[in-house]
This record gives sequence, C-alpha cells and structure tokens, in this order.
Amino acid sequence: MDRKFVIRGYTDIADFPVLYDDHTYSLEEASVKAKEYLLEKGLLSKIIIYEEDEGTEGKATKFICKNKFGRLEEIGSWFRR
Repeated sequence: MDRKFVIRGYTDIADFPVLYDDHTYSLEEASVKAKEYLLEKGLLSKIIIYEEDEGTEGKATKFICKNKFGRLEEIGSWFRR
C-alpha cells in the first residue's frame, strides 16, 4: 500500500495551520506542492507534511520553511520513524 501525505501551512504569528490541503499526495508530490505554496502565498513561513493514517492526520514527515534569506529549506530525517 502506498503511503499518502497531506499538507498544512503555517505563518510566523499563528500556532495553528492556516492552510489545509486535504488532497492526498505521494511524499514527492507533497514536497513539490508545499514549495509552490511557500513561493506563491507570501504569508506562509513554513509547511509541515503529515502522513495520512487511516483518513486522519498522522505523524509529521517533512518540514519545509523559508530561511532568513528567503530560500527554502527542507528538514525531514528527524521526523522519520
């Protein structure tokens, strides 16, 4: 069975997601889509990709953010099982 992932976007000032993309993606597709969101939606500062677990939001798998220079950085290895 293929693993599926959902995307949640955050701003610097909110402790809760402001972007909910409930469409399920492969991890590679979710990473590409997350980067598009960060580049297109100026208020977003970070995105967390969660593995979907039986229709619910499961463990965080990947973290993508803008660094202080505006470049995108990915962190994923410390989320993995």
